Amino acid sequence: MAVYSDLADKNVLITGSSGDIGLALCKQYLEQQCKVYAVYHHNSAELEALKQAHPAGENLFLLRCDITQREDVARLAGQLEAEISALHVLVNNAGLCKDTLFSEMNWEMFDSVVQTNLYGTFNVCKSFFRLLTLADAAAIVNVSSIAGVTSSFGQTNYSAAKAGVIGFTRTLAAEYAARGIRVNAIAPGVIDSRMVKKVPRQIMRAIMTAIPLRRQGNVDEVANVATFLSSSSASYIVGQTLIVDGGLIMR
Repeated sequence: MAVYSDLADKNVLITGSSGDIGLALCKQYLEQQCKVYAVYHHNSAELEALKQAHPAGENLFLLRCDITQREDVARLAGQLEAEISALHVLVNNAGLCKDTLFSEMNWEMFDSVVQTNLYGTFNVCKSFFRLLTLADAAAIVNVSSIAGVTSSFGQTNYSAAKAGVIGFTRTLAAEYAARGIRVNAIAPGVIDSRMVKKVPRQIMRAIMTAIPLRRQGNVDEVANVATFLSSSSASYIVGQTLIVDGGLIMR
């Protein structure tokens, strides 16, 4: 793991922090000596365990919020504005999958995925924007997916939402780069996680043969990219989507 000294003592907000990638993000930013505000919706057990076990656990603050609800996000932003002087890094990592063929997909399945992945990203950026403007050289990292870059069978809802995140990232970056806020995205591929474990084995076998590295990625490999993008080492990277997929969509 690279160490970015400029991240020390910075305030970092991470959504979707109770998932596998979210936990890895929390851990890596703690190891960068950041103050980490971990936003979760349902289950905080693993976050609590991380807080207890990590040597810098006192710098991990757990915050419950439903990012699809504007009022809930606004409440959380108001709470943090009373506690911190600026937000230096925002990582929009919260995500939801409800996969099925388009012929079987209903309105609720489409709407809920778009609400979480796309509208949730908008809600958090909108509510925390003032705190970001108070930081010197703030960074936003949006977690998209290769499903937003290429076709992803059975994921019309997820693909639409994640492609939207990429477009949102690019335009937000263009609007606010001059104000010192860098916005970039990450598009993970097949990452070893609870979400991927739900994929049928025959499909996974086919995917694995198509990955040049012949393996799944791990959550730390995604978190490594996030910490890099939010550090001064990426100070001239703006509006980009870094694909972390072992070469899967290169072909």
